[in-house]
Amino acid sequence: MSQPESDRRSFLARAVVAGTGLISAGLAGLVALVASPVSKGPVRRWRKAASLSALPSDGPLTAVLASREDDGWYATRKETVIFIDREGDGYRAMSSICAHLGCRVKWVKDDHQYLCPCHGGVYDREGRVVSGPPPRPLDRLNVRLNPQTSELEVEL
Repeated sequence: MSQPESDRRSFLARAVVAGTGLISAGLAGLVALVASPVSKGPVRRWRKAASLSALPSDGPLTAVLASREDDGWYATRKETVIFIDREGDGYRAMSSICAHLGCRVKWVKDDHQYLCPCHGGVYDREGRVVSGPPPRPLDRLNVRLNPQTSELEVEL
């Protein structure tokens, strides 16, 4: 009589171990799903940058574009500073980030140049390197005029 009782106990023990394993695997998968959200990569969209009437004729306009960044856990506000300028019959938009080490350049109206305060990089009005350590021009951004609102939009 000890044989059937022993078989029942071993079956019950195996069933408990298998059930615990299945539950653990399910919980591990759920934790992995929640702990590491899937990144969709950078999403580029057109953002309102400035009204056409705000664009000065003697130099670029400095625009600060704010956006909300969600990383799965936190929502933060990111500000991007860009320069918008006239270029012939069109418009030019450039990043304010120096191509050398990522400092923020500023427009110096009297010199008609962009200056990097970190290492002395100098750019002309079109964003080309004039002097200093920057290895390349300022990054250009896509810009368009919205015909319905007469506002300039930049793709970020």
